[in-house]
Amino acid sequence: MRGWKGVVAAVTWLLASCGGGPSTPPALAYRLPTEPEVSYVVGDTAVISIEALGQSLALDVASAAEYAVSFARADDGLSVTLRLEDLDATVAVPIAGPMTFDESSVTGDLVFTLGRRGEVSLVSMPEIDAAARQLVPPEQMAHSFFPALPGIAVAVGDRWSDTVAFESEGGGGQRTVLDYTVVGDTLVGGASLLHITFTGTSEMTQALSMQGTEIEQTTNLELDGHVLWDLQRGLMVERATHMNGTGSVQTPLLPARLPTRFDMSSSARLAPR
Repeated sequence: MRGWKGVVAAVTWLLASCGGGPSTPPALAYRLPTEPEVSYVVGDTAVISIEALGQSLALDVASAAEYAVSFARADDGLSVTLRLEDLDATVAVPIAGPMTFDESSVTGDLVFTLGRRGEVSLVSMPEIDAAARQLVPPEQMAHSFFPALPGIAVAVGDRWSDTVAFESEGGGGQRTVLDYTVVGDTLVGGASLLHITFTGTSEMTQALSMQGTEIEQTTNLELDGHVLWDLQRGLMVERATHMNGTGSVQTPLLPARLPTRFDMSSSARLAPR
């Protein structure tokens, strides 16, 4: 009997040493990724319809950008640096003609920290030309580029919520409430990624400058989209968002606010290694 007990003890020790039994899934939380320097390709499109004097005028916005993103450990979480490497953006304005912007409109890096669940603290912002600020708003970029995470291991069907509110340096602010749901695993390019969906609402006020005219804009949006997350690498692989809603604009040239409608899509994808 003593020999049998010794065998059982030896087997138990061996299993424990080799990690026997089910492994604990990694937490869905921000940590230093296995690749601390990556690039993301970002695309945005928007159609903004303005009702004025019985007519509907449409602003078409399209932009394509590439950001070099670097991660480093910080005392309060993860330090993130976004550097705009390339930008090709156009705002088609009725009657006045298109406005175009490139990366020369932005000088410097956007630096912020992410807590374990994605809490954002701004460290420094780039200098952005006034006209281009509406396309590359640094506060909005810092708070919405990466998703909120629960900070714990998750299973299919798990949910969490996040509320983000901030004020912009140029005037205005934003309050966004999102509800996230884990859909499950999906294979993309041979890699197993965690598929997460989200829905929510966003309220925004903005002070813009367009071709020398100051514009105050308010917007109420409904959002939905998804995130693909690589748990092994600790990286967001894809984020896609669709937004639509209504609002109003006010300029010194008009006696009353004009109603607006918005339909916008935004995506960020990890560039191939």
